[in-house]
Amino acid sequence: MGVYEFKEGRRFLVRVPKGEELVAFVDRLVNEKGIKQGLISGIGAVAEAVIGFYDQKTQAYHEVELTGGLEIVSLLGNISQREGRCHAHLHVGLADHSGAMYGGHLGRAVVFLTELVIVEFTGRELERLPDEATGLVCWP
Repeated sequence: MGVYEFKEGRRFLVRVPKGEELVAFVDRLVNEKGIKQGLISGIGAVAEAVIGFYDQKTQAYHEVELTGGLEIVSLLGNISQREGRCHAHLHVGLADHSGAMYGGHLGRAVVFLTELVIVEFTGRELERLPDEATGLVCWP
């Protein structure tokens, strides 16, 4: 069981520019700011998105492409090290114009309007590593 204690560091409020690809923007931002571990949350809307579902039996991701404008009902994730870089792992809940919900691992999304809260954790550095039991890259 991995239990890690950290202290809060810097806090950021971020408005992501319209048209940006959200996952790439967040990864670029956390690397520019040197945020090695932390918590991220957000709200807003995206023009399109790709979300993933991890099949536990086959240990493979299945992706779903969504278009037509989607409301971000929830965006949650964590930040840690992966292959020597700061990396954000994001999950999202999205609603379409009819209120239908979609959710999963956020692969990519084109921003319409998105606002983020990022809380940095300070202390030891936490790196994601391959996990044989799940087939995923996660905290040890």
